[in-house]
Amino acid sequence: MSNDPIFINTGRSPAGWSFWGPAFSCDQLWFIKTVLGREFVNADALTQGTMGHIILGHHYARLGAAQPEGFVFEGKTYTDPEDFMDPEDALRRWVREIEKENGTDASPFIHNTLTLYRNYRVREPFFADRILGVEMLAKLTLGYDKEGNFGLWTDTNLETPTLLDCPGLEVPHPNVPQLQHGQPIIVTKRLDLIVRSSRNGQVYIDDHKVTGGSVGPTVAEKYAMDGQFSVNDWVGRQTWDNYGGVRLNLVQRRDPWSVSKQNVPPAPYRNRNFPRQLFRKAHHLAEMLVGTMSGELTQADWEQTQTDLLCYHRFGKCGAFDQCRLGGAA
Repeated sequence: MSNDPIFINTGRSPAGWSFWGPAFSCDQLWFIKTVLGREFVNADALTQGTMGHIILGHHYARLGAAQPEGFVFEGKTYTDPEDFMDPEDALRRWVREIEKENGTDASPFIHNTLTLYRNYRVREPFFADRILGVEMLAKLTLGYDKEGNFGLWTDTNLETPTLLDCPGLEVPHPNVPQLQHGQPIIVTKRLDLIVRSSRNGQVYIDDHKVTGGSVGPTVAEKYAMDGQFSVNDWVGRQTWDNYGGVRLNLVQRRDPWSVSKQNVPPAPYRNRNFPRQLFRKAHHLAEMLVGTMSGELTQADWEQTQTDLLCYHRFGKCGAFDQCRLGGAA
């Protein structure tokens, strides 16, 4: 047992879907979020979702360490649950740290998250699957594998990375270090939970979704075309034998505190196309950045999506809605 139990901070990954995802939705939104550094996600929902990830991450880390073989976390095998912070203590620590870091007051959501967690344990009293990883950071590089195939590859399989070819970005924009001329195009992803099923022996990536909405059986379908799960698929197929896909661990943060596990439908056509689309997207963003940094382009040149299906979403209207409609500061 460690004298100083591990605190797992489930923060964003550096070139993860929070970086790439908005660019596949709306150039203007990507510019406002990434280049201007403004955050438009519903603050309460984001905070509660992160708190759910914190408490569940520590819950499964302790379960993994309690297995006869233990489990590997960041390159080291742990066999004692006490090596990881108690989930409820970890939650309170995160609340203290986020307030110091950026002034976010998450304390109003502590009681709700503890209630969610205690109900979760009642609804999931037994866990038969083998835990292989918790909050695992994965990295993929765009390029060619050792057989000459173009795709997104883990370091083990990568032979030749594809470099960003945009000479105006020898020095990257200070808010966008992920895009620099002559550097590899990478995608990172933090995987919530990796398990080997006791039922069929397949390996699944479980993605925690803490939600105030439905956890019914049809929810998983709407995530089938979510690009972050293409990243999961590229990681999963290269990393584990007998990879079974992505599952949603849907956890309701209100009464009746339901829990639902659902398989995300596969999207093989999208997965095959994703690397080529990522290549084009990275160069498009880089060219727009070069034009903006040189003064040739302005914010007005970044394309606006202009559809009610994206400008309004499950959290309400996009945070940039009024700026896109009226202009001026957000």
